[in-house]
Amino acid sequence: MTTSQKPGTLFWIIAIVLFLWNIMGVSSFIIDTFFTEMVAGSYTETQMEVIHNTPMWSKALYGIATISGLLAAFFLLTRKLIAVRIYLISLLVVFIHTGFQITIMNSMEVFGVGQGLIFPLIVAVIAVFEYWWSKYCASKKWLK
Repeated sequence: MTTSQKPGTLFWIIAIVLFLWNIMGVSSFIIDTFFTEMVAGSYTETQMEVIHNTPMWSKALYGIATISGLLAAFFLLTRKLIAVRIYLISLLVVFIHTGFQITIMNSMEVFGVGQGLIFPLIVAVIAVFEYWWSKYCASKKWLK
């Protein structure tokens, strides 16, 4: 039987921030997938064409990445070891989806450098941090 250690304040701050980040991710997925026309005014005609022509499997990856990230963040908050595995799933899917967006869909050309390159890379870096942080927390025995 292993004993778990009590995490400090930094753990709770990071866990809460990651949970809120992933809530925003799932919210974006829901809006982008199911309420596209509601935000159509903020996109150009070309951007809307790309959005409408995005393959269903890419939208599914987007959903898997965000929902698994939220689940992992929830399990991190509840100090469950399963968070590490779910963050790994989210990370792998984020890499696949981001790679597709940047290379095949040429998102930088359509959406610009900020939305088409920098933001997806920020998402990927945060996904790497989430996975690393969960592994670190597991190594400190903060997760059961």
